[in-house]
Amino acid sequence: MSFGLSVVIVLCLSLPVFSGAGGALFAAKLAWISGIGFASYRVFRTGRVSGWRSLFFIILAWAFILEFKATLLGLSGSVWVTPEIREVPYCHIAIVSTFLNHLYYQYLALMSGHWLKWSPLAAGLLFWLLATLSIGQGWCSWACFYGGLDTTFSSLRKEPFLKWFHLPRGARDFSLALLIAVMLLSLAKTQPVYCLWLCPLKISTGFLDPDTVIRKWQFAIFAAAGILFVIALPVLIKKRTFCAFLCPFGAWQAIVGRISPFRVSINPEVCTLCQQCLKACPIYAIDATGVKEHKISSYCNRCGDCFDACPTGAIDYSIGKRLSGTPLPRILFLISAWLIGGSVSLLFVPSAILKIIRWVSSGFHG
Repeated sequence: MSFGLSVVIVLCLSLPVFSGAGGALFAAKLAWISGIGFASYRVFRTGRVSGWRSLFFIILAWAFILEFKATLLGLSGSVWVTPEIREVPYCHIAIVSTFLNHLYYQYLALMSGHWLKWSPLAAGLLFWLLATLSIGQGWCSWACFYGGLDTTFSSLRKEPFLKWFHLPRGARDFSLALLIAVMLLSLAKTQPVYCLWLCPLKISTGFLDPDTVIRKWQFAIFAAAGILFVIALPVLIKKRTFCAFLCPFGAWQAIVGRISPFRVSINPEVCTLCQQCLKACPIYAIDATGVKEHKISSYCNRCGDCFDACPTGAIDYSIGKRLSGTPLPRILFLISAWLIGGSVSLLFVPSAILKIIRWVSSGFHG
């Protein structure tokens, strides 16, 4: 059964690939799809989600960095920069933080009769809606091309350096407050405030403000936020702190992602309150304030880390709020997650693989 489910995933991901051109990129896409097939097979076969998902997620994120942000690494003019012009995918973090602006501009476009100019954004919206219906908040652990960055650093150690650190009560809602603030400020200033002042992922791209002094301040803030939330804190406390606290899209998905039928649920009859799930959860999505049961919050990213950490198998995917006692919810969610994440990764991972091969080859011949 595990092999058959993986074959279904491979076939679904391969169909659009075979409709395109051949060549090296075609071969790289097939190789990557085969890798996804193997990873999904191991997840289905072993029942352990976290390890293979994390590996896939980390590769996805760093391939995106190599493919679209090569200038950050000083690789401009090298094998990384190819003659063709590549479109950077719409940044879901930027779109969400300026959502009210998009609504306003869409209204103006509609009133002026130029709504067709918004068709690419509408297509991106439809894909996001499909992904949200399919996996909900799981986007943040299966398809986000930034989330694998702090996952990388939070995975470097088996145990956190700061074992004594505990999140203050209510602090997990900071990302929701941040989302509301940047949406209102962006609308008031008609500028992407989050992109201009907070997002560490902008460090490798052009700054929008022409003033040199302001650009230096932007760079300093981006660098500080990146070092603290993407690298230092994930290493120190073994949590995905950028995704948990500094990403407005995570808060957005915590609200909108509820339209997905999939949940992560705990069986209270099997749970021993050992709190291993709390230690394993990378985004503080499990509430243990009550002494009788643990609760999964809406911030849950469906990553599966708590599944593998639970010694009694009390946690699993569910349709609705209660576990069904059958493997069907897990199977349906994992198929959806691999398909959504795999579709996103095919936009840039195969191309990044080719560039790595060319870079290695040029080094041998250079």
